[in-house]
Amino acid sequence: MQFDWMVQCYAGAGVHRDTPMLETVERETIMRGVDTTVDAGFEGLWVPDHFMLGPKAEEYEVWTLLSALAERTTDVELGPLVGSITYRNPALLAKMATTVDVLSEGNLRLGLGAGWHEAEHAAYGFDFPDVDTRIEMLDEGVQVVKTMFTDDEPTFRGEHYRIENALNNPKPVQEPHPPIVIGGAGPRMLRLVARHADEWNVEISARARGKPIEFKVRKFDDYLESEGRDPEAVDRSWLAHVLVCEDQAQLDAYVDRIFPLPWGEEADMNSSLDDAEDAREKGSMLIGTPAQVGEQIERIRDLGFGKLQLMFLDFPETGGMELFADEVIPEFE
Repeated sequence: MQFDWMVQCYAGAGVHRDTPMLETVERETIMRGVDTTVDAGFEGLWVPDHFMLGPKAEEYEVWTLLSALAERTTDVELGPLVGSITYRNPALLAKMATTVDVLSEGNLRLGLGAGWHEAEHAAYGFDFPDVDTRIEMLDEGVQVVKTMFTDDEPTFRGEHYRIENALNNPKPVQEPHPPIVIGGAGPRMLRLVARHADEWNVEISARARGKPIEFKVRKFDDYLESEGRDPEAVDRSWLAHVLVCEDQAQLDAYVDRIFPLPWGEEADMNSSLDDAEDAREKGSMLIGTPAQVGEQIERIRDLGFGKLQLMFLDFPETGGMELFADEVIPEFE
């Protein structure tokens, strides 16, 4: 399996489910996390595409940060998880993505999604159409970026986007283009992923909504076969929170520090995770000793997911990252 870090570049101490111990966003803190995970053998770095997540609304912009990471790292996959199609014209997005692919010498994976943070759209003046329209925009947007990546004189005419000889030179390093990663798990999104994506990503809320994840995995295979694609040819990744500790006493101490945490969508966190067991059941969080966390990962692997993007609940401390690298990753090599 492959293990990556979801760069926790927004503050949420005591409140936010993703960064419950991060007081503030500072360059040194984030880069220390980057260096720790890369040195420890994690194979990818992913960055969220938001402008004001967390109670303090402190956050770095995704493509600016990815450009810095492209120059800081070597042989590490980089990408947005996932980029909202509503925030950038897809032709401009393709140009930005091409630049990061070149700067990283071919390590970009382009994560895309339909967007969800309505309050953020309103604050920044972005339109936020209904979900069906956003999925249509994503469908066209993927076609635009692929055209920009591959065609000499990129042209596309759709309902939502139109480009005419939108030159994109130089082209990306990767051929035919950087892999496309699409996040989501509803029926329309799964069909879109099956049609366009090189990798399917399932994040926390997508697993929690609707049918069980086992059903969604089966339907995804059906949709791939309907598109004439081999289910084995599409990567599958799983975004998860993790808290790994040496022993039960250390685990109990961290659980007391971190929980309870709000749970739900960012705009409507109307329930809570009260303890470790609650977090495992409601949030599919990976919590325990290295052996216990390994058992939980085995269940994810058995569903067909070969990649995990991880958010460490003890960050900005790096002990959990290092322990995971030392004692969990070797069990899956």
